Amino acid sequence: MAMKLIHTSDLHLGSTFKVLGDKSKLHRNDCQDVFSNIINLCIKERVKALLIGGDLFDTAEPQKSLVKFVITEFERLNKEKISVFISSGNHDPHKMDSVWLHYEFPSNVFIFDSPDLEPKEIDGLSVYGIAYTNDTKEPLKGFKADDNDNFKVGLIHGSVVSVNWDEQPEAGYRRIAETDLDSCKLDYVALGHFHDILEIKSKTRCFYSGSPEPLTFKNRKDCSVLLISHDGSIVTVRPMKTNIREFETLEIDCTNFESDSEIRKILEKYKGKDKVLRLILRGLPSLDLNLDIDLLLKEFDEKYFFLKIDDDIHLPDNLTEDETIRGNYIRLIKVEIEKENDPEKKKRLENALRIGVGFLDKKL
Repeated sequence: MAMKLIHTSDLHLGSTFKVLGDKSKLHRNDCQDVFSNIINLCIKERVKALLIGGDLFDTAEPQKSLVKFVITEFERLNKEKISVFISSGNHDPHKMDSVWLHYEFPSNVFIFDSPDLEPKEIDGLSVYGIAYTNDTKEPLKGFKADDNDNFKVGLIHGSVVSVNWDEQPEAGYRRIAETDLDSCKLDYVALGHFHDILEIKSKTRCFYSGSPEPLTFKNRKDCSVLLISHDGSIVTVRPMKTNIREFETLEIDCTNFESDSEIRKILEKYKGKDKVLRLILRGLPSLDLNLDIDLLLKEFDEKYFFLKIDDDIHLPDNLTEDETIRGNYIRLIKVEIEKENDPEKKKRLENALRIGVGFLDKKL
């Protein structure tokens, strides 16, 4: 019998988003709105179940109001006879006093509480899930699903070893080898822990759904949930866009810029009321570039949901250190720059040199 599921993970409800400053609370609300939209999508698509692959919450003990919100949303699915399967993650692990043991969830919600993969079955569907109790468990090591005609799905929060986990401090948590994926006898493995959508190449259909709403500037611009369809023999996977905000990072080389007009053109080009932009300025521009980050932010801040400009430009190599007032000033500041080991203090000295020379050029 044909069957549809929705696979999501890593919503991190309740995350603080400190990097967004005074927009942090709004983005926390965005994540809750996206969760409600996922519930709407489950109902619209008439799925049999919603699969949540860990880190639904950002902590194991979220605020009571947030948990009540989630329970209310699950009740909406209960009325539509749609089940929910949850494997906990490293941010919301299954432990004493955690949200999973402290609250009563609706009868349609199945929360895995075993440290080993175990099946929960409903109407031709077997979901094999596992509670997150430690970082070192290898969930699929030596595992094989039961031999039956059900649509067999794995629901795991863990790290496939072949994935590029650059700059991910939790890369080694719950390691999953491709050989174990190949031999697990599951029809589909729904993964959580990696925050972008990613298909894992193996004999078993296997995907990370990624976060449905961007969490950091490392996320892709578009985020999704996965609509899984099974017709009895073939498993199809279709991403369905969910994100409200669009996070993007741009790096530009300012070496040939003599004014901030090119920077302003870029900020105008990428503007958007739902855009979260991190603009990184690099290069070795001449001292003619009078860069005023605060002025740029004041001009463009209202054209973005959130705008961050990182000044990573440095001094050109061809500064003239002669016996003029200008040349002596350059020499003195460069000596202080070369002595300084703190990157932030070094940057402040470079900015002081740039501003000071600009002032001298106007006065001399």
